[in-house]
Amino acid sequence: MTTMLNEDSVTVAQAAKQLGVSQQTIWRWIEQGKLPAYRVGEKRVRIKNADLGRVITPVVHGEKGAGMAQTERLALGPLTAAERKQGLRAIEQAQRLQAEMLAQRKGKLFGSSNEVLDELRDERTRSLS
Repeated sequence: MTTMLNEDSVTVAQAAKQLGVSQQTIWRWIEQGKLPAYRVGEKRVRIKNADLGRVITPVVHGEKGAGMAQTERLALGPLTAAERKQGLRAIEQAQRLQAEMLAQRKGKLFGSSNEVLDELRDERTRSLS
């Protein structure tokens, strides 16, 4: 005889397979309280299909990146004129710094690790002298 719990529930392994995530992710969601689970006996754990459906949330059309970060960014509103100017200054500073770094490295962003370590040691030695 099949019980109602067995018909409307799945194991952790089945839930992971249905959602396309690892079993560790399912267990983490259970531990965090994001996904309710029910113990059957001493060792068996079952998850209701209805609860699995609640873990799945729609993504807003056109949204890029994490849903929460996008929501928070939209809630901030447009930048003020002062914030735009500050952002443009920061971009200009970053571009100048990049040009300086490229000039120091003779057009290469990254040298070998030994070259970088030698330069840092030399710079440190000079500063201590």
